[in-house]
Order: sequence, then C-alpha cells, then structure tokens
Amino acid sequence: MICPKCNLGIRFEISSSSPVYNEEHPTIKNYGFDIAHGFCPECNQFVVLLRHGRYWSHDFNDEGARELTEVLSQQVIFPRTSLKRIEPEVPDNYRREFQEAYSVLQVSPRASAAMSRRLLQAILREKFGIKKRNLADEVDEFLSISGIPSYLSQEVDAIRNVGNFASHPIKNTQTGEIVEVEPGEAEWLIDVLDALFDFAFIQPARTEKRRNELNEKLDAAGKPLMKSKN
Repeated sequence: MICPKCNLGIRFEISSSSPVYNEEHPTIKNYGFDIAHGFCPECNQFVVLLRHGRYWSHDFNDEGARELTEVLSQQVIFPRTSLKRIEPEVPDNYRREFQEAYSVLQVSPRASAAMSRRLLQAILREKFGIKKRNLADEVDEFLSISGIPSYLSQEVDAIRNVGNFASHPIKNTQTGEIVEVEPGEAEWLIDVLDALFDFAFIQPARTEKRRNELNEKLDAAGKPLMKSKN
C-alpha cells in the first residue's frame, strides 16, 4: 500500500484489529468490516484502516470470533490521505483529474471511480486516438495495440472484470456517472491510471530526453545522430 503520510510504497503490517462486524452485501456472503492499525515502516506514522471483505467465524455464536480471511477493499481513515506524487512528465490536465480522484478515494469510492473512468477514457481518446461507443470497446482496442507491456494490458483488462461492465451498462455509455462500485474497484482504477501514466507519458519523455542528451554528444563528436522511432 501507499503510506498516506510519506507517500512511499510500503509493506504494511497490521499490529492489531477490532472484531469483524457483519455487513449486508448484495452478492457476497459473510461480508463484513473491521478496524485495523499499524505503523508505517518508513516514517513510523500511525495508520488506521477500515477494511471490508469476507470473514470466517471460529464460533458462529460469538461475533468476536470472526476474522477477515479476504480483504476486498480498505480505506485509510487516519491520517487523512495526502496528495499522491505524480511525475512532472504527466500533462497538467491529467494530473489535476487524477489528484481529484485520489483525494476523494477514502471519502467516496463511487465518486473516485467515476472520475478515474472518465480520466481513463480521456487518455485513450486523446493520447491514443481511440474513440468507440463505450469505454469497454475502447479498452478492447487499446489492448490490441502492439508494444503494450503485459503487466499493463492485464491490469487494464481486469478493469472490465472488477467493474463488471456487463452488469452495469451505465458504465459503458456514461463513463463519468456515479454508480455503485465493486469492492476494490476504485483503488484498482487508481493503480491502473498510475501504470498508464508511466507507459504513456513518463517513460517516453525520459527516453526522448536521454536520446537528446546522447545526440548532443554525438553531434559534438561529429558522428551520426540517433533518430527517433516515432
């Protein structure tokens, strides 16, 4: 997870958690939540999580004997989430939308997911020139582009499964609409956008910068310059 204080990726260890409380869910049995806390191994900040997921009961007559066996989503409830660091190569308009989606993630996963889907569609259309009748079809065409790293294609493809587009047609036709989200969907969308930023903007810009620096040296030495493949 990302520490909400120091913004570093960490392996967060739970120090203690509350009993699991049952919560009704339309499709998931034995669904509940608990409160867990621990300390960031990097900055030692005290962090409190609200976790939702499937639980198992040691004793069906004792609610205190329940424990989460599969965490499907979690929210940082302390400290308040700071803005996520975004590399300067990402265009400002995408940066602003991403920060807005990230800032409301803990308050309203539904609103965050709606903004993330809208941003994903904007990148597919404006950066890759993909314009279809809905986001699911645009994702299909993006996945057919050669040269996409396997890790990115798998994560983008999983959006349709996590979000279950087929069961929620509104996500197809009205990308920015605020609708119910599956557990973990809003967080997944943030991670996918982060990976897409790296592929679409950060790495190409850094590769171009290294090429320009090398060409300056080649030019000074009177040697042929490297040409861009684009």
